[in-house]
Amino acid sequence: MAAYLAALAVAVPCVLWAQSAGYPPMWAAAIADVAATVVIYAFGLVFRNASVYDAYWSVIPPVLAAFLLWTAGGIDLRGAIAWLILMYWAIRLTANWARGWEGLTHEDWRYIDLRAQTGIFYQAVNFLGIHLFPTILVFAGCLPFMAMGASDAPMGFIDAVATLVGVGAVSLEWKADEELRAFRRTTSGRGKVLDSGVWRWCRHPNYCGEIGFWLSMALFGFAASGELWVFAGFVLMVLLFVGISIPMIEKRQAAAKPAYVDYQRSTAMLLPHFWK
Repeated sequence: MAAYLAALAVAVPCVLWAQSAGYPPMWAAAIADVAATVVIYAFGLVFRNASVYDAYWSVIPPVLAAFLLWTAGGIDLRGAIAWLILMYWAIRLTANWARGWEGLTHEDWRYIDLRAQTGIFYQAVNFLGIHLFPTILVFAGCLPFMAMGASDAPMGFIDAVATLVGVGAVSLEWKADEELRAFRRTTSGRGKVLDSGVWRWCRHPNYCGEIGFWLSMALFGFAASGELWVFAGFVLMVLLFVGISIPMIEKRQAAAKPAYVDYQRSTAMLLPHFWK
């Protein structure tokens, strides 16, 4: 909590300074976002735990999106709906993190592996890869709110699709979280593979939902502006999940659970097979 209060205490003056210096709101937000990330990184160094950053992914977007909406022109119905879906996502993700948080003695296994693999270069990887890169991705994912705030385009079919995709995607993530938590509570689940519920549709329903959520934000931005740049954050998210996050999990699961290889053969990785 102290780390995030300190980050806020640094971010607010940065925004005020950037605006007084004549920077556009987007750049003012970006400067404050990076400054807050540096503060969180510093706290991670003090506690020797990069997982201090983990909650940043879900805590910052609602604040950032509201700022981008407001400074771009204001909050209309489209912006309000998109922001409420964003809040639904943020509450789900933050709650899931909080329920699984074991204190500062616990660090994400991916960071531990990276520390072992990179050796003396770990701090560069820590700051650039674990902290700054995700901050940039989330910032890019929130940029459609700037398009929403600046638009007076009427709501239409794309907004309806965006709403359904967003709510459905976050609900899928919530369902996947609960099923995984219940599976881990059972002693019979050790060494076995969760292949029931939404996990029978695909091996990574949580990442499927995450991609769907960011797609919904991009669709709202596209409905508002008709511009393709609003999909930049969504594309970066897909590259992160498909190119880095999922392969790391797949490798770990296959090494720890022999049955996971059969699960890989029989179940789609990301796009659900609802008919299974």
